Amino acid sequence: MFCKGERPMKKLLQVEFYKLRRSKIILITTILTLFALFQGWMFAKMDRTEGVEDVFRAFLYQGSIAVYSWLILPLIITIVLAMMARMEHSNNSWKQLLSLPVEKEKVYISKLLVGMGIILYSLVLLYVGMVLAAYLLGLDEIPFLWITERFMIMFLSSLGITGVIFYLSYQFSHFGVPMVMGAGLAFPSMLVANSEKYWIFYPWDYPIVSSLNHVFDMSGKNLIMLIVSIFLFLLTICIGFLRFRTKDVL
Repeated sequence: MFCKGERPMKKLLQVEFYKLRRSKIILITTILTLFALFQGWMFAKMDRTEGVEDVFRAFLYQGSIAVYSWLILPLIITIVLAMMARMEHSNNSWKQLLSLPVEKEKVYISKLLVGMGIILYSLVLLYVGMVLAAYLLGLDEIPFLWITERFMIMFLSSLGITGVIFYLSYQFSHFGVPMVMGAGLAFPSMLVANSEKYWIFYPWDYPIVSSLNHVFDMSGKNLIMLIVSIFLFLLTICIGFLRFRTKDVL
């Protein structure tokens, strides 16, 4: 079953998804995402009677994204990656897994792909939820291209957070290290995002600024933000990958 030549990436991904079915990671991700959508729904429902011209952008989108990009997305990234790592750390599964003739590189990549897949699931769920909510509210015009662009940029701007948390989750066996880092840096991010001068130095506020760029002044640093986020992601993933390869048991 675990023979090196017969262990393709597809099989490793199937194993990871099987482990997820026995956890509450998907359920937690779904609940947190729907909470953000519910907030936007309530804002739009209340202000639908006010005669506001663009209810979608002003209330449904902004009401959902404000809490999602500020707190829920960083929490989902942290919880998903930390819980996936904890499944291996807590039962000393690393010793069993890495003692088998399985390629470490594929193990590392498969865990990263599954983790990012769940994060993308959250974004898609929120996107679809917003569209359905707009139809239920009877909104005439839904700016599909507008929200698609913002969701794509928000995902790219969150890659830096993903890379850091993924590295910490598999580097430290204690569940609290990535949780404290991920959640702790998320709370002040809204305050930092309001700083025209310092927001660029704080990757945890990138999802906020990128998704609400019609609210926050990016001062022409859009491209710099994405470059920093992608570079931080690649740097932390590569460092973690090299350390993962050189250790027999984590």
